Amino acid sequence: MKKRVAIFLAITLAALPLAACAGNSGNEVPTAKVTKEDVRVTISVSGNLDATEDRFLTFATPGTIDEILVEKGDRVATGDAIARLNTDDLQRNIDAARLNLQAAQAQYEIADNQLRQTIYPHYYSSYVIDVPGTWMALDKAIKNVEEARALMEKGDVAESNLVLDDALNDIADAQHSSQSRQWDLPLPVKVMELQREAAGIAVKAAQLNLDAVQDMLQDAMIEAPFPGVITTTLVKEGDILTSMNYFNPAFRIVDPAHLEMTGLIDEMDIAQISMGQKAIVTMDALPGVEVEGTVTYISAAAMIEAGVVMYQTTITLENPDPAIRDGMSATADIILQEHKGVLVVPRSAVTISAGQATVYVVADGDMVVRDIVLGLPSGQLYEVESGLSEGELVSLEPPK
Repeated sequence: MKKRVAIFLAITLAALPLAACAGNSGNEVPTAKVTKEDVRVTISVSGNLDATEDRFLTFATPGTIDEILVEKGDRVATGDAIARLNTDDLQRNIDAARLNLQAAQAQYEIADNQLRQTIYPHYYSSYVIDVPGTWMALDKAIKNVEEARALMEKGDVAESNLVLDDALNDIADAQHSSQSRQWDLPLPVKVMELQREAAGIAVKAAQLNLDAVQDMLQDAMIEAPFPGVITTTLVKEGDILTSMNYFNPAFRIVDPAHLEMTGLIDEMDIAQISMGQKAIVTMDALPGVEVEGTVTYISAAAMIEAGVVMYQTTITLENPDPAIRDGMSATADIILQEHKGVLVVPRSAVTISAGQATVYVVADGDMVVRDIVLGLPSGQLYEVESGLSEGELVSLEPPK
């Protein structure tokens, strides 16, 4: 597909409506008024509009469709309920699972209290503290400190230091005795510990079962994953969904507020395209409707069509008109340069010779040649950077 470089005016200036006639002795020539307009240099790409949020919705579990809460064409918000299955059996399963969890929690409390009553105050979990050994070591350390003090008072420093070393050793022994050490519990106590552990596992299993049946209740409902319009309804109330067909599409939802257009740009133009560039998108089916867009994707991989190297490019529409619909044919004019509110004249009024542009200015029935400086070309118009003023008349034909 051959792409064209389109150079156009945002608000098209037609030469004929601006044309007047001037001249002497019956030699009338068409004229146009110098005006201010917006001009753009663009590259055009064509394609079809596509809704980025377009999804078929399905149920996640078998069952009987109890209620359909939307109709085709309805608008929904994120999280809105669309349809639900009959949940009577699921609700009974949830109630039973909740009771099983409560029973398991009660059994754990019983096992835990029995174990606590058995081991307290004789055991501390599976460890004990050597209380007598701790006190004996501390008593010995205190006696050594008192002996060292007495030696210091007598002036026997060396002997006092030796006794203090012994006191430090005694304190270390007391610290060791105060620390918990492994203790083999009697077999009945170990059995009670295992019973409490089994009760704890039963609680976890009951909680998982309750979570599972609650998830099944959630699966019995279809909710809108994003805001949009229900475009297709493929089920009706009373339909029975089996394990063989419950995953078939039930509804289709489309978000018309998020549209994009993807087309192909040839290798001669792709170097001028970059992410974030603005574009003006028009639809074949909606003459006069224009929507701003942004380049959001440029493929790094080439596609070859009829020997022409092309690159896929995507333009995302910004705030599309409600009349614009998914699938419409569209053209995006990607803006390379844009000058707003500049002077323009028709191309037919300009003569270029040896690099110098001139026009014939019409005033008081006479035509005077004038040099001008051109800016951007824009379709059938030229931007005029200097040499003319707004409102002047220029001839569309050279004098005869």
